[in-house]
Amino acid sequence: MNDHTRWMHRCLDLARLGAGTVAPNPMVGAVLVKDDVLLAEGWHKQVGGPHAEVECLRNFGEHAVPLNAELYVNLEPCDHFGRTPPCSLHLIERGVKLVVVAHRDPNPAVSGKGIERLRTAGISVTEGVLEDEAGWMNRRFLTSMERSRPYIVLKWAQSADGYLDQHPRGDRGVQRISAPDTDVLVHRWRSEEQAILVGSRTVMNDDPSLDVRHVSGRSPMRIVIDRDQRTPAGSRVFDGSHPTLLFTGSERTDIKAEQVIVAMNEDPIDRLLTELHGRSVRSVLVEGGAELLGHFIRRSLWDEARVITGTPLFGSGTKAPSIGMERTTSFRSANDQVDLYVNTMHRSYPGPSCSW
Repeated sequence: MNDHTRWMHRCLDLARLGAGTVAPNPMVGAVLVKDDVLLAEGWHKQVGGPHAEVECLRNFGEHAVPLNAELYVNLEPCDHFGRTPPCSLHLIERGVKLVVVAHRDPNPAVSGKGIERLRTAGISVTEGVLEDEAGWMNRRFLTSMERSRPYIVLKWAQSADGYLDQHPRGDRGVQRISAPDTDVLVHRWRSEEQAILVGSRTVMNDDPSLDVRHVSGRSPMRIVIDRDQRTPAGSRVFDGSHPTLLFTGSERTDIKAEQVIVAMNEDPIDRLLTELHGRSVRSVLVEGGAELLGHFIRRSLWDEARVITGTPLFGSGTKAPSIGMERTTSFRSANDQVDLYVNTMHRSYPGPSCSW
C-alpha cells in the first residue's frame, strides 16, 4: 500500500462518519499529512456545516501550512458559493501546495472547476487515488448528479418458500419473516437513505410506520403512492411524527401529509423520481409490495436490491418478485439469508467489491 492509498483510505473512513447526516451533500473526509505523519483531519458532519477541508485546516490551527504538506480529500474541492464559501479558495488562502483527490465532483457547479482553480494558483493536484472505492461510497450523490434521479434501492423479505406474505391474512399488520437481528440491519439501511417508498396496498395491509427505531439515526421521508385514495386516514404513515409525501390522484383533506397530485395519464414512478430529484433527495428505499417492486424491476429502474429470506414457510400467498440477475454477494443475519444485488447496467464507475 503506497502512501497516497493509505491516507486516502483514512479520508474515506472519516467521510463515512457523515453517513445519514450530510445528505443531500456527499460524504467527504480530509487529512493533512507531512512526511507521512498526520497533522490534522476532519470531515463534513452535517448539511450547512463546514466542509471537510475547512474542518481539517481548522483542526490544524492558524499557523502556516508547511510547503511540503499534502492535503488528501476524497472529492474535488468545491468552487462555488453555496451554504459555505468555496473550499478551493480556502485552500489557496491557507497556503496549501499539494492536494490529492480521489475523483472529480460531477456537480455542474464544480465539475473540474475546483481542480482548475487550484492548479491555476500553482497548487499541485494528484487525481484518481482510490477513485472506484470513493465513487462507490458516494454512489447516491453521483447517481443523482449524473442521472437526474435518486439512487434506488429495492428491499423485500420473503419466506423460505418465496412468498412476501400469506393469505388469508388476519388483522392489519406486518407478518414477521426476518429475525430481530435482521430487523436492526433493515433499520440501519433506512437511516442511510433520504426517503422510503411504499404503495397503497402495503399501507392498507401492513400499516407500517416506515421510521427508524432499532438504531440511532434520522428517519427517512415517508412516501406513499395512492392515486385512488384507498389508504385509511388513521394509518401510521399519516401520524405526523415524520414528514410524509403522498402522491395522489386528488387532494385529501383527512390526512396529515404533503401531497403531490398525479394525473391518471401520468406515470407515477416517473413523476415521483422527477419530484424527488427536484427536492435534492439523493436516494430512496423501496419497501413496497410485489406490484410496486415489479414496476421498478421490469423497467430495470433500480441500482441495488437487498433480499432477505427468512425461515418461515407460508405455503401460499403473494409471490416474491425475482430480480433476474446473479447476486453480487450474500451473508447470514441470524437465521436469515441476505442477498445483495447491484444493477451493473446503471454503474457509471467500476467500483470495488461491494461493501454495504
